[in-house]
Amino acid sequence: MAERMLGQGQVARLLMHHRTALYGYIFACVRNHADAEDILQNVSVAVTESIGQLQDEKGFLPWAREIARRRVLAYRRQTRREQPLDPELVLRLAEASDRVEREFAAADHRAALLACLEALPVRSRQLIAMRYDGSVAGMGELAVRFGRTVQGIYAQVKRIKTVLRECVERRMSLEMQ
Repeated sequence: MAERMLGQGQVARLLMHHRTALYGYIFACVRNHADAEDILQNVSVAVTESIGQLQDEKGFLPWAREIARRRVLAYRRQTRREQPLDPELVLRLAEASDRVEREFAAADHRAALLACLEALPVRSRQLIAMRYDGSVAGMGELAVRFGRTVQGIYAQVKRIKTVLRECVERRMSLEMQ
């Protein structure tokens, strides 16, 4: 990402993908929907203008949330509608927002994995289930049950895991579009 600049379409896609997390964080800080929307628009403009500073697309949310944190603090200084929000509280809200985002990402990852598992041939799905559900004592027992050598079972499990990893990566990248 450092070598090439993100295009406007990619920036817009990232902003849309992370809009809920950014808005939730901003709203938790300002507790007013209209103000949160205004700040989010301000953050979107700032993100678009400074996207060249982003080192890696995977770091987009923490980077954009830091911009949001600064905009929230500036908003608080400008409006002085109520007691200033403690910068430490704003930081803790950012950390909480990050945990929630990770949990949603994990749920999305789990859903993609389950869909990919369902797409496997029945025999491959059975092999993976038996390998990881604790119903067999080890690879030797799997080899006996499937009529293969232990090395053959290891190789097949490795191939299935590769197929699953690629499938999950495809599904997750499609979801981000």
